[in-house]
Amino acid sequence: MARVADIPAIKQIIQPLEESGILVRRTDAEVLEALESFTVVEREGHIIGCAALFPFEKEKCGEVAAIAVSPECRGEGQGDKLLDYIEKKASSLGLQMLFLLTTRTADWFVRRGFTECSIDSIPEERRKKINLSRRSKYYTKQLPPDSSGIRFNRVYS
Repeated sequence: MARVADIPAIKQIIQPLEESGILVRRTDAEVLEALESFTVVEREGHIIGCAALFPFEKEKCGEVAAIAVSPECRGEGQGDKLLDYIEKKASSLGLQMLFLLTTRTADWFVRRGFTECSIDSIPEERRKKINLSRRSKYYTKQLPPDSSGIRFNRVYS
């Protein structure tokens, strides 16, 4: 789980993706407000990746957001580890489906079991906040029921 001290590292990792339009811009205050939803991957005391899970408990689903890995660690499977962790965490929370919005990385998610869906598959509460000008595509993935009994904490690589 991310801590307040991790915010500068999270921002450093996601900033280039925000600037290129891949990720939605988040202020430090927005990251702080959503901090409990963020997971980080740490290697030798340095944050090398992050991802967020925003649960929608009523709909039994969760949004995957802000998956990012530092440039020097890309291609090492860290994104897969983050997504796997998010999926297991979502299952442990009783969520049955994940969804995401993406503008450019759809193929990465499709290779990991996500399928394109309509905006109607997104919880109404979230749909109201979607910036349609970004022209995102929407993807979902069904989750198996949790049977692990594992509690989730900080991810180390």
